[in-house]
Amino acid sequence: MSDDSTEWAKFAKPGKKTNLNDDQYIVINASVGISESYVATPEKEAAIKIANEKMAKGDKKGAMEELRLAGVGVMENQYLMPLKQTRNALADAQKLLDKKQYYEANLALKGAEDGIIVDSEALFVN
Repeated sequence: MSDDSTEWAKFAKPGKKTNLNDDQYIVINASVGISESYVATPEKEAAIKIANEKMAKGDKKGAMEELRLAGVGVMENQYLMPLKQTRNALADAQKLLDKKQYYEANLALKGAEDGIIVDSEALFVN
């Protein structure tokens, strides 16, 4: 994380503002689940199978649309990390570790962890 060797733009969450200028949120984890009121039918099971195949190929939007058309409610949670803020916290922690200030380094790392947010999106059917 300490250099720009990774093309971070492909992991960025568009349209989500951070507290720091010139910063961006990076998706570090995500989960997708179906609604709690799901009742299995052959049509819905077939749609889930097709959606799983589309997800495996990286077609998240197509998978979500397949589920929506079959009447399956979907919830997606994305865990977002502010890139610049996290990189700054890691650099600070490394400097503190070099000075053998372990408690302060731990606080800097905790600050990086506290910057992670969860962005939830629900796709309901009418």
